[in-house]
Amino acid sequence: MTLYMMLTGVLAVSGLLLFALSAHAASARGRVRQLRHDRRHNLSPTKFWRTALLNAVLSTTLIYACAYLFSAQLFHEGVVAPTRALGEGAAILLVYDFFYYLVHRFPFHEWRILRSVHAVHHVIRNPHAIDSLYMHPVENLMGLSLLWLCTAAVRLVVGPISVYSFGVVFLIYSLLNIVVHAGVQLSFPLGTYLATRHNAHHADMRAKNYASVTPLFDILFGTEEGRTS
Repeated sequence: MTLYMMLTGVLAVSGLLLFALSAHAASARGRVRQLRHDRRHNLSPTKFWRTALLNAVLSTTLIYACAYLFSAQLFHEGVVAPTRALGEGAAILLVYDFFYYLVHRFPFHEWRILRSVHAVHHVIRNPHAIDSLYMHPVENLMGLSLLWLCTAAVRLVVGPISVYSFGVVFLIYSLLNIVVHAGVQLSFPLGTYLATRHNAHHADMRAKNYASVTPLFDILFGTEEGRTS
């Protein structure tokens, strides 16, 4: 029950952040603080919202389905030391970021079939927060599945993971996915930096900046890029 409550809480907080950043981007102050001023996309409102709402429903369904199917094998609800909880969360995010980097860089940008899948998301050239929901359902499925697979991989090494550790992981995962698509300068420098580097990635299918959680693997593998004007 604890896991479901945390997942629901994270989804609620994510929805609020999505609404807040979208409203900010549309405000007079937000328009001044745009990272780029070119058009976001050429999609019709009907097509955009149909795909965005489909992905919102798909994401929510998959999250609860995975919790139902795998929580007994992956998690425990016992109390753990803060250092262990921090270590578990950091390990999951690090493993996820590494494998997401590989998937994003190679299958999504270099392999023909999955490149065409990822190209749906790249129709958005100048993303705002709501555009985090516009993608091919296959990409949505792959991203969420990768998070659960990486959690399972860490569980094999360290044993059952605290539900609280995973709750924090899911919170960071969800909020970062919205922040990197913000499209505006934010009040905290790290958020602006992450949004700027991902905005540059959206400018072109040949752009770099493949990592999701941190720029670590882009820096290590020489694919970190600055802002695209």
